[in-house]
Amino acid sequence: MIPTKPYAATDLGIFKFVDGKLMVYLMELTIEAYVGRLALPGTLVLETEDLESAVRRNYREATNRSNAYFEQVYTFSAMERDPSRRVISTAYMAFPDTDETLTPSSKYSSGTWHYVNDAPPLAYDHDQMLKMCTERIAAKLNYTTIALLLLPTAFTLTDLQNVYEQGFGETLDKRNFRKKVLSMDIVEPIGRQRHGEQARPAMLYKAVRREMEMIPLF
Repeated sequence: MIPTKPYAATDLGIFKFVDGKLMVYLMELTIEAYVGRLALPGTLVLETEDLESAVRRNYREATNRSNAYFEQVYTFSAMERDPSRRVISTAYMAFPDTDETLTPSSKYSSGTWHYVNDAPPLAYDHDQMLKMCTERIAAKLNYTTIALLLLPTAFTLTDLQNVYEQGFGETLDKRNFRKKVLSMDIVEPIGRQRHGEQARPAMLYKAVRREMEMIPLF
């Protein structure tokens, strides 16, 4: 039997944390088989580029931005995952290095943020990809500073604690959490406060290094 020659592709889960919940950036598809359906942004790997270059191009086409943290998650190779052809796709996750609005290129009709827990069924096998990405994020909360990549550039310690509580599914002691975080040289105050309508002003912080470090917090 002559082996088939599959296409190589990459799909990208782009994440951020807003109002105590994890969000994912989804694209509205225009291809005939899935018109109007939502999916993770994806692309075929061109003959002139390697996988990492394709991942970065995919991110640019989906967001009109360049800078982000990328991490490979898993390769999906089910025979029928793409109804039009044989495609093997490597899923990545990305965390934007900006607070600015993301706007897709003309390749997509729109790009919108959705809370992960409220996301509609996605095209292809992207529900599986999304599940695997979120499980990876939750696992990495235990031994890295991934939480800092999910938050905007300025955040409160309550915002940071919410990321961990959402990922762990449990409430953390506020005093112990803050004492631990402030002792680790991973955040620093920016000299401004967030003023809410009902709560007391809260000190704003930023990441000392906006990158993922192998530092066990708990």
